[in-house]
Amino acid sequence: MLKKVRIQITTERCEIKGSLFETPMGQFLPTGAQPSEEAPERLELLMEGRYHDDGTRVSISYKESEATGMEGATTTLFFQKNEPGLITMTRTGTVRTALVFEAGHRHHCIYETPIMPFDVSVETRVVQNDIEVAGRLHLDYTVELRGANAEHTRFEMKLLPDYQRPLGQ
Repeated sequence: MLKKVRIQITTERCEIKGSLFETPMGQFLPTGAQPSEEAPERLELLMEGRYHDDGTRVSISYKESEATGMEGATTTLFFQKNEPGLITMTRTGTVRTALVFEAGHRHHCIYETPIMPFDVSVETRVVQNDIEVAGRLHLDYTVELRGANAEHTRFEMKLLPDYQRPLGQ
């Protein structure tokens, strides 16, 4: 089933001290890693997207906007229904990447930009996937582009009512 959805995304992020690339695999950044002195950056977006459930896999896609700094890119989050705690986020268009979120694990990938590709490390603390039941996804993770400061991010996606009809109707 493919249907239009309204999506609300709220993110809160702040730079933290420490480096995922310098922390051995199997170990997370120390819990004593302190947020920078700046207040967390909060962003709230409301957009239209597409929800697709083929019976074994769920995907939600939306177009990025100027507000996110990734205008011209499309983001898709997907998971297998038998593994709701393993979320993949792909971006295509002006930027390209595939980030993997799995609680208690660290994953590495490449983030391709028009300027150059970057190594990225994602360390996920929490994946709370209630998309199918309550229309919510919560991710709590640290992400680092090699050579930049690590950022702690809390990501909340909510599928809002309305557009709950199949596409084409």
